[in-house]
Amino acid sequence: MAGITLDLQLSGLKSLDPMLEFTNPTLFAKALKGGISYAAKAGITASSKAVTARYNIKAARVKQDIKGPFIRNDTATLIFSRRPPTLNQFGLTPGARGGKQPGLGQGMGWGKPSPKGKPLTARIFKDSPRTTYPRAFIQRGLPFTVGKHGKLRVLYGPSVGSDIFGSGRYAAVIRSEVTTRMNEQFITGMQRVLDSAARGFAKS
Repeated sequence: MAGITLDLQLSGLKSLDPMLEFTNPTLFAKALKGGISYAAKAGITASSKAVTARYNIKAARVKQDIKGPFIRNDTATLIFSRRPPTLNQFGLTPGARGGKQPGLGQGMGWGKPSPKGKPLTARIFKDSPRTTYPRAFIQRGLPFTVGKHGKLRVLYGPSVGSDIFGSGRYAAVIRSEVTTRMNEQFITGMQRVLDSAARGFAKS
């Protein structure tokens, strides 16, 4: 999957080093692995949640374009596809042809069609109104428009990689939310392993 790579630092690992003096090294390594596992599972879910909170696209479609996370030491890497979804994924509403145009024709003018036609529309951002595409139409389930020299081209929305996480208007805040969530889940996962071990020691 060609795309943009996002490295998310898991904070707090260095601050845990003193625990090695009071914790069994094997248990500490197991707890660390548990924390990393929790953080990894949170990465994709947090990403799709952050994106769908702002973009008018389904979480399942966002997850299709995310690969990973791959965690090594204190860095979790997510790879986001640069392949853009078509406008179908952004609440597309097909246009409608207008009715007949009354008039004489032959250079003598036409009246307005009745009923009036409607252009194809889609909504990219949840906090923005729908965008109209006057020359667009649906063909074989895909939205097309007439480009230069009369060539047809498919209409796409922003890609998860290039636009949303790369240079999109919400890229910084989305990155921050995903990183925060992964760090929270890292601590939660590590604590669960330690708590489980403590309960086992109490019973022995």
